[in-house]
Amino acid sequence: MGRRFVRNASVAAITRTEMREADNSFRPVGPAHGVAGTDLDPFLPLRSLAAYAGVSVRTLRQYLALPPDRALPCYRVGGKILVRRSEFDAWMAPYRSRGRPELARALRDFGLDRTDA
Repeated sequence: MGRRFVRNASVAAITRTEMREADNSFRPVGPAHGVAGTDLDPFLPLRSLAAYAGVSVRTLRQYLALPPDRALPCYRVGGKILVRRSEFDAWMAPYRSRGRPELARALRDFGLDRTDA
């Protein structure tokens, strides 16, 4: 005597719904499809940007409150703050460092900086 497998109707409905959503979520992006490709450079709310950058939302708010020439560029839509990912990456680029900053500073102070060689 074999086992009978009874498929639950709700499981079948979820599966069909998930498949439909998966089919609808795929959108080709690129000039051949006439789409500008904004999915590749999204506007991120602070919580998503914090996860992307590995910093807290509080830290991001401090970056937004810096003087205008140093502040993180953002878009304020209603009460929501959005930051374009590419603009955040460009804003972060000047903060990139290699090695230990205090060692580089000490070498520069003693005139032993080898960056020009």
